[in-house]
Amino acid sequence: MKLRLVLLPFLFGVVSGCTCGEPGVHCTTELDCVDPSKPYCASALGACVECLSDEACPDGTICDAAGSCEPGCRDEHDRCALGRFCVAGVGCVECTTDLQCGAGRVCSMNACVPGCSAANPTCPQGLVCDAAAGRCVGCVDSGNCTTPPLLLCDPSSQTCVECLANSDCRDPLKPNCDTSSHTCVRCVVDAHCPAGNVCQNSSCKPGCNPNQPCPQGQVCSASGQCVQCVSDAQCSGATPRCNTAANTCVACLPGPTDNCPMGQYCRMDFVCERGCKTGADCPSGVCLPDHSCQACVNDTQCAAGKVCQSGACVDMCGPSAMCGAGLDCCTGHCKNLQSDAANCGACGRTCATGQSCCGAGCANLMTDNDNCGACGNACAAGAACCQGTCKPLNTLANCGACGTACGVDQFCDGLTCRDQTFPEFCANRNVYAIRDGITLDDAATNTLASTILQNCSTQTNLQYGPQTNAAWVDQTTGALLLGGGSTVVTAGGPFPNKVVKWLERTNLTTKVYFASNALDTFYFKKRIDDSVVVSRLANWCNPNRDVFVVELATDPTSSTLALIAYGLCSPGNGTQTGAWYWANIMLPNRASYPDSWYLYEWVDTNMNSLPDATDTFTRLASGR
Repeated sequence: MKLRLVLLPFLFGVVSGCTCGEPGVHCTTELDCVDPSKPYCASALGACVECLSDEACPDGTICDAAGSCEPGCRDEHDRCALGRFCVAGVGCVECTTDLQCGAGRVCSMNACVPGCSAANPTCPQGLVCDAAAGRCVGCVDSGNCTTPPLLLCDPSSQTCVECLANSDCRDPLKPNCDTSSHTCVRCVVDAHCPAGNVCQNSSCKPGCNPNQPCPQGQVCSASGQCVQCVSDAQCSGATPRCNTAANTCVACLPGPTDNCPMGQYCRMDFVCERGCKTGADCPSGVCLPDHSCQACVNDTQCAAGKVCQSGACVDMCGPSAMCGAGLDCCTGHCKNLQSDAANCGACGRTCATGQSCCGAGCANLMTDNDNCGACGNACAAGAACCQGTCKPLNTLANCGACGTACGVDQFCDGLTCRDQTFPEFCANRNVYAIRDGITLDDAATNTLASTILQNCSTQTNLQYGPQTNAAWVDQTTGALLLGGGSTVVTAGGPFPNKVVKWLERTNLTTKVYFASNALDTFYFKKRIDDSVVVSRLANWCNPNRDVFVVELATDPTSSTLALIAYGLCSPGNGTQTGAWYWANIMLPNRASYPDSWYLYEWVDTNMNSLPDATDTFTRLASGR
C-alpha cells in the first residue's frame, strides 16, 4: 500500500513557545504525549492527538482536521479492507457494481445479494444466468443441459430434466414421461401396462382393477390380483369347484358342499379319497371322524389306508386293502412317498435328522433354496434360505451368503463386504443421484454424479430423481429404501436434505456432523466424542471461501451406501465446491483418499466465486 500523509491544517497563525500545562495535553514533542489513546503531538495545535495521518487509523476510518480517527475513506485501495470499496460520503461498502460481487451475486444498495445480471452473468458451476429474471437457474433453454440423461430444460422450474413429453423417451423399456419428476419410466398410468399388470412406482406390477383387465382365462379378485377363479362359475371339467381362499379351481371342497361321489370324501388338500362323508354312507349309520364307517362290512367302508377286519377299520394295507390316492403301502402302512420323511420317494428311504421330504426328495428346510421353511417355498433370485427364511444376500447381515455379516464401517456390494472408504466407492453398480429441491444443492448433486460413469464401471446404472420419490426415500423419516448393492449421492446440508438429515441427525450414522452455537459460530464435530474439528465465525464466511465435508456413510436400516457433500456456510458456495472437488479430484484419484470422510477449506484464489483448479484446497481433517 502506498504511503499517503494527510497533515493537520495550520490552525493558528502563531504558535506560542509556551509549553505550559500538563504532559499529555499540551506538547512540543511526542515525548509529552503519555496518553496511549493520543500518542502524537500536533505542533500546529500544540496538543496530543489520536492521529496525524490516515495511516495511523484503522481501515475504514480517516484522520480528520482535529487529529481524530473518524469513519470514512478516501479511496478503496488505501483505506478500505480487501474486498471493500469506497463511496464518497458513505464509506467502505461491499460493492458498487455487479462485477464486484462474484458469481451468482449482484450489487444492491452497496451490498452483494444472490442474483445475476447482464453486467455480471456468471453463476455458480452448474447454473446459468436468467438475466431477465435476475437470478441463477439450472437452465434457460435446452442448450444449457449437457449432462445425460438430463438434456432438456423444463421451462416451469428452469432445471435440466430427462423428459417433458413421451416423445422425449427413446428407451423402449422406459417409453413414458413422468411429468411430476420429468423422468422416463416404464409406466405412469395402468393403461401403459399389459393385461394383468398395473402401474406401481413407475413399474408394471402384477394386478388388475375395473379399468385394467386380466389375461384371457383369468379374473380379477377383490384384492386386485389376476386369479384362476372367484366362484365355481369359472371352473369346469376335473376341477369344477373354486377354492376361494387360494382362488384356484380344485376337484372338490371339503365340508357341507363336498361334491365327491358316494363312498368318497374331500380331503383338506381338495382331493376326493375313499371314505364316508356322513352316516348315510355307512350300514351302521355312523361315520367316524377319520371317515371310516363304524361296524364296517367291507374295506370300501373304511377310509383310504385302512381295511375292514372283524367289523372294524384298521390301519393295514395289502393286496386286498389298497391305500388311497397318493399313498403307497410300506410295511403295512399307507404312506405318502412325496412327503413322508421315513419313506421319501421309496419305502424305507429315511431323510436325515433335520430334513423333510419334499416332492419325494429329502430337503433341509433351514437351508434349501427351493424348499425354504416349507416344501415348495423357493427363494427369489438374489436371496437364499437362511435358517428357514428367504433373505436377500446384499445386506450387512447376509452379504453374499447366509450369516456373512459385514463389520463396522463396511458395506455390502451384493457379493462381498467392502470397507466404507473412497477407494471402494465404485463397488456398487446401482447409483442414485437424489436432489433435495434447493437449486444450488440440485446443481451440486448433478456435479457429484457427473464423473461417475467415466471413473467407475461402464455397467454402472446411474439414475437421477428428487427426494420426494417414495420408492427411494422414506417420506416421514428420510431413511433410504434402495437396499444393499446401491449407492446414493446427494448434496446439501441436514436441514433441507432428508437423506443427510436422516444419516446425520436422526440415525446418527455419519462420522462427522454440522453444529452451531445458534449465535455466531459454525462447527464440524466428530460423532465419537463430540469434539470440535473445525469452527468458523459466521462473519468469516463469504462467497470466496468456505469449509466443506465429503463423506461416505452406510444406512444400517437398508444397507444403502451414501456419499454426501455440503459446505459450512450459506448460501452454498462450499456445497458447490465440495461437489466439484469430489467429481474432479477425489473420484478420479480415489486410491489416494483411503478414509471415509474429509474436511477441506477452500479459498477462491482467483476471486471468481467458482471452484476450479487454480483455487486453494487445504485438508483440515479426515478419518474412517
